Amino acid sequence: MNFLPIYRRELKTYFQSPSTYIVMALLFLVLGMIYSQIMVLFSNMSAQAGMPNMFGQTPPEPNVTEMVIRSLFQIMIALILFTVPLLSMRLVAEEKSRGTFELLVTCPISDWAILMGKYLALVTVGVIVILLSGLFPVITWWAGRGSEVVIEWPIVLSCWLGLLLIFAAYAAFGVMASSFSENQITAGVITLIGLIMWNMLASFQIESFPRIQQIFTELAAEPHTTNFVKGLLTTKDVAFYFLASFLFLFIASKTLDARRWRV
Repeated sequence: MNFLPIYRRELKTYFQSPSTYIVMALLFLVLGMIYSQIMVLFSNMSAQAGMPNMFGQTPPEPNVTEMVIRSLFQIMIALILFTVPLLSMRLVAEEKSRGTFELLVTCPISDWAILMGKYLALVTVGVIVILLSGLFPVITWWAGRGSEVVIEWPIVLSCWLGLLLIFAAYAAFGVMASSFSENQITAGVITLIGLIMWNMLASFQIESFPRIQQIFTELAAEPHTTNFVKGLLTTKDVAFYFLASFLFLFIASKTLDARRWRV
């Protein structure tokens, strides 16, 4: 448990930093604006449901889980992808640029403890963000009281647990990227580009090598989110994000270990 001092220090730094609140405010501002547009569209479609159009066709009743909840889930994934680089870029890079990293690695504390303290502090911030974003499905349910709007709560739970797994894996990637550089901006750019490419792996077309195409699809992050919106938390998807988090942190630990020997 020797990571706790690092964890407490990093968590304190997050909540004393104005940048944390700015990033969170921007995230919820964008999420709120998009959510309001989705709700307006859903309300209009609900009003038109059951009424024949000019072609004599009757539009079906829109599904709130399909239209609102799943849309929110996809939007949150995109927002997390852009938020994590901003929150993670300083974790190790700042220590290096200030010269405090050398002091840190000479303390009787392992590289894993240093990384876990920093990583878990970032994940804690992510948990808070994701829990707060969970208010949107609650608001949707509250606004639909007395109507035929039915929210499928198992799917909501699956989606938001999926968001926690995704954030944890993205955060581990961010810690790894931050361990590569002494410059915070560089670390942030590496994280953003790396996460985008990780999600796009499945879209790379290698028709001449179908086996490689299949491997890319399995390694891509995006295909492992599809079951969450179906209300499914499969062992395969959960294991994928856990293993990805471990791999990124392992690479980061080896990076720190190499630097420790140079100190």
